Amino acid sequence: MLAGVRPVAVVGAGFLGAPVAAALAATADSSVLTTTRSGTWPNGHVPEGIEVRALDVVAASAGEIAAVLAGASALVVCYAPGKQQDRRDLYIEGTRRLLAAAAALPLTRLVYTSSTSALPDRDAWLDDDCPDWPDEPRGRVQREAEELVREACVRHDLPWTILRLAGLYGPGRELFRLYRGAPDDGVLPGDGMQPTNLVHRDDAVQAVLAALALPPDRRGVVNVVDDDHTPRREIFARLAELAGRPPPRWERPATAAAIGKRVANARLKELLRVKLLHPSHTPESPRSCTPPPGG
Repeated sequence: MLAGVRPVAVVGAGFLGAPVAAALAATADSSVLTTTRSGTWPNGHVPEGIEVRALDVVAASAGEIAAVLAGASALVVCYAPGKQQDRRDLYIEGTRRLLAAAAALPLTRLVYTSSTSALPDRDAWLDDDCPDWPDEPRGRVQREAEELVREACVRHDLPWTILRLAGLYGPGRELFRLYRGAPDDGVLPGDGMQPTNLVHRDDAVQAVLAALALPPDRRGVVNVVDDDHTPRREIFARLAELAGRPPPRWERPATAAAIGKRVANARLKELLRVKLLHPSHTPESPRSCTPPPGG
């Protein structure tokens, strides 16, 4: 740690948390404390300015969590369930204990990364203040966790930002993950005309850093999503073309226009002042999609 500098703590140094921590550590006046369940950095080589500690919020008590995070000036929560973890145990019970620990720390802000699955699945534009809950259990868990964060931070007068992240893609998780090469005679379900709600990892990192820098009186929920909502059908066809595969077939013919949930991102630009590095996630953009070797 840098002498005299209270670290920002990033809980969950995974696909998003690790680059967030690295970006924070790259600034001259920041030190960073990160946690993973194993206490190890994802690729084994810890960047300079980062300390990694072991923390499993599902297993640890609030007191144990507070001890691991002692001295932190701000908290970024980026965890996601592993293959063997129960989502509710992590997002509800783990978050509850994490918030109890946070109340005992002299924090200046808490940034909690949620998901656009916390929004209802309807044929409409959904903004940052959409009051309606989703019907799907996965999304309801996310929304319940958001409410825990909001209520605890209001109760303790802790500045907070909830970032609702769209589907993350980026290095190591390219758009080709959306098309897994259905057999030539395979048929994909539906018509593929659902709008996509995605965001590049680099822009999600931008959003986290901007949220940390907000003045104490600015609090709220921010949808973190690309400008682009190209239907899945179009993306799948383009990805197949780039990979030299036949276009996928769909269960039903395409409708005249896309039908489904579109997540608006006005507050990302107006409150956080994020200028998207990857506003479009269509495969025509070489920055957002590179065919796999041999594709």
